[in-house]
Amino acid sequence: MGIERHEGSAGGRRGAQPRPADADVRRRRSTELRAAISLVGSAAADLGWGARPDVRVLPDGRLWLDELEVAVSAAEVYQAARHLVAAQVRTVADGAGVPVGEVAGPWLLSLHTNEAMLDLDVPRDDAA
Repeated sequence: MGIERHEGSAGGRRGAQPRPADADVRRRRSTELRAAISLVGSAAADLGWGARPDVRVLPDGRLWLDELEVAVSAAEVYQAARHLVAAQVRTVADGAGVPVGEVAGPWLLSLHTNEAMLDLDVPRDDAA
């Protein structure tokens, strides 16, 4: 069995400071979690629960999440969204007792179908 590493640990090195790479990973993960918090808060507000957080685009292209007072890059927002969707897909699959592919596959098919429908000259009410 391997030794579990915990936040703030030195990875089993007695008296050693955390490695700079570990600090970078924790910092990146923290920023991704803040972006995820903003994404979930915004989505909940879109559904009528809670207040919509203020998000502004900074001159350098990053997003400023006002409520959390942090700037995040597009990559950090993408990773946060990816982790959130993965957790939801896993939860649905586990709850239904099916493999992830049985949840993700039909969802992807639906998204691809909707994308293809956009290219057709079909009235919106008739789209899938």
